Amino acid sequence: MSLARKEFRNIRRGRISALREVRRQQRLRNNLERQLYKRLTSLFRKFVRTKAYLIKEYGVFDLNSAIQDLNEELLPTMSQHYRKVFRAIYQSANELHDKGSKAEEVFVMGRSIDFEAVVASYYSGRALVLSGISQRMANRVNRIIIEGRENNLTLSQIAKNIADKVLPISRGRAATIARTETHNAASFANHSYYENAQSNLGLTLIKKWVSTSDARTRSAHSAANGQTRGMEEDFLIGGAPMAHAGDPKGGAKNVINCRCVIIYADEQDVVLD
Repeated sequence: MSLARKEFRNIRRGRISALREVRRQQRLRNNLERQLYKRLTSLFRKFVRTKAYLIKEYGVFDLNSAIQDLNEELLPTMSQHYRKVFRAIYQSANELHDKGSKAEEVFVMGRSIDFEAVVASYYSGRALVLSGISQRMANRVNRIIIEGRENNLTLSQIAKNIADKVLPISRGRAATIARTETHNAASFANHSYYENAQSNLGLTLIKKWVSTSDARTRSAHSAANGQTRGMEEDFLIGGAPMAHAGDPKGGAKNVINCRCVIIYADEQDVVLD
């Protein structure tokens, strides 16, 4: 066995501060979330203003075309964001174990992986959800147009209603999407990193669910705080099995706006609350 392979036989850290680890992960995720929020607010603003302009000037709005138009902007934006999240999470984990990674490649503790395949696999499971976002926003614009025509409003009045009623909602929607999609992608990426580490290096790892303890934390997640499992085992969150925070198996009630963090450690490490 080569020296390089011996160097990566464990990720043992000894004593791990849960608080410090949560803060480290949240700092990274918050930065990524802010970047996505800016892109989404710009994207949604452009969509709403364009549709309002077309109604005002030409009285034109086609629901299916509107959904397609938004998807053509949203889906590539999210795909790029997922790739950025995965790369940031993998590199952060490598830095945590003092191994680093080359800029042109993505490693798991010194082992090259098919990074694009991992990202593509995650994205394929989110594409339908993202398309639903476009459909709901286009439907909202369509309802305003239908109501305006039923009430004999002018095209200018309908366009103003679109801007006044949809734009504020779109900003709130952008915040929820940015928070949820960043957190879920980061949680999946973190889990994927340590699954690869355990599988490829013959490690035995454990994972611990750590909830954010404040008034906004849902009761099921507060109750789950401290649950510890093997890598192949699910946590039980409000009765739902979840491999990690953001796992879609938990359903919308457990993943939307979740801020919980999973700590991964060697079986001989001690995670301090």
